[in-house]
Amino acid sequence: MPKEIIEFYSSLRQIYGVCPSCEEIFRVSDCSLYQKQKPIADWKDKIDKEIDRLDLLEEKINDKINQAKEAARESGRKEADKLVKKIDPIFRPLRLNPNDAKVIFNPLDFIVFNGMNDRKENASLKGIVLLDNKKRRKEQLKIQKSIDKAVNSKSYEWLTITVNNDGSIDEE
Repeated sequence: MPKEIIEFYSSLRQIYGVCPSCEEIFRVSDCSLYQKQKPIADWKDKIDKEIDRLDLLEEKINDKINQAKEAARESGRKEADKLVKKIDPIFRPLRLNPNDAKVIFNPLDFIVFNGMNDRKENASLKGIVLLDNKKRRKEQLKIQKSIDKAVNSKSYEWLTITVNNDGSIDEE
């Protein structure tokens, strides 16, 4: 910026006036001028108005894009669920979500935390299902029967343990 322009604006800080209404002293550089009529729009006002219009239009377009993405995501989920139903002989016939299942294999094949991955708001765990293949050896059947007996007689303790990233274990 040329030196003269800077000097001009600096000099405006040294010009004072007196307010005719409240009789306070003010700097001319600090005042905002108002007229009874709205000033005629100049080129900057027109550009600012067009920028605001384009920003609003961009926001609407982004909203439509996000809605389309969510619709596509939901459609993909439904399509994936249909495909899983065709190839899943274990969980879907029992109306269980395969994502709720944890594989343990011994003494049971799966433990299913029914409702753990529900997409519904305020969804809660509906129950825990111990799931296994019916064809087992005698030793495994004996263990499974003892698990069944413990669950039915409610002689068990539930303990939640968290393994942290640093390897430490917290009991909840």
